[in-house]
Amino acid sequence: MANEPSAPRPGERGLALVAVLWGVAILSLIAAAMLATGYLSVRLSRNAFSRTEAETAADNGVARAILALLDGRKGAHWPADGTSQRVAVAGVAMTIAIQDERGRIDLNAASPDLIRSLLESQGVESDRADRLTDRIVAWRTPPGHGLSEDDAAPDYRDAGYAIVPRRGPFQSVDELRLVLGMTGALYDRLEPLLTVYSRQPAVDEAVAPRAVLLALPGMDAEKVDAILAARAKSGEPSPPADAPPLAGHSFAITVDVTKGSAHVVRKATVELTGDAARPYLVRQWH
Repeated sequence: MANEPSAPRPGERGLALVAVLWGVAILSLIAAAMLATGYLSVRLSRNAFSRTEAETAADNGVARAILALLDGRKGAHWPADGTSQRVAVAGVAMTIAIQDERGRIDLNAASPDLIRSLLESQGVESDRADRLTDRIVAWRTPPGHGLSEDDAAPDYRDAGYAIVPRRGPFQSVDELRLVLGMTGALYDRLEPLLTVYSRQPAVDEAVAPRAVLLALPGMDAEKVDAILAARAKSGEPSPPADAPPLAGHSFAITVDVTKGSAHVVRKATVELTGDAARPYLVRQWH
């Protein structure tokens, strides 16, 4: 008679049960990991979609602001003094601000006195303001205009800088970061008040924000309050509502959009050309 298989011993049955339980546990962990990965993938896709929607809406907001600048109809102009306004573009709520660059201080055209006054208005002590003013002016001054190479590059090499002053106009406000003695904290305070696009030595008080007005030589809080009060009392945007587009003038546009979980701030600088075939040029976009 053939040998019949022997019945499993109690210890063997226990090992088999443990093996089954471990297998179930491992399969459960794999399933949980797959579910978590799928959930994360859905969240990432949803966030990416929200980001794309917000960026598209912000781009639409910039386009809407440009149309407002170009619209010559009475009452169609938006304020161009940096005042934020809540609007809806293509059904998306957003905040849009337009700043006429004539209301900012031009790094390449401002006088040394105006630059020094700006620095002091931001809390820079007098001696340091003098040094920084000299370095800013030296940076933008071409060779042969009263500054030797030694005058134009004070202490850069001694400070271990791999660069020396451009000896030409600032190409962007960001370039100010490279000037010896400029700190990140000071730059952050100065950046909203500066431009390289107005090309004017003076500031247009009709469109200048409060911080720029306070930086002007001879200004104080009382005078600035009076200017802002008169501007608000007029009830007219600047430029005036019936003014034509200003060829050659630049405007900074800031659009702030929140869409779902995404928050986008789009900044653009455009220059009006007066040319119907190409009415504006984009100078900056980020």
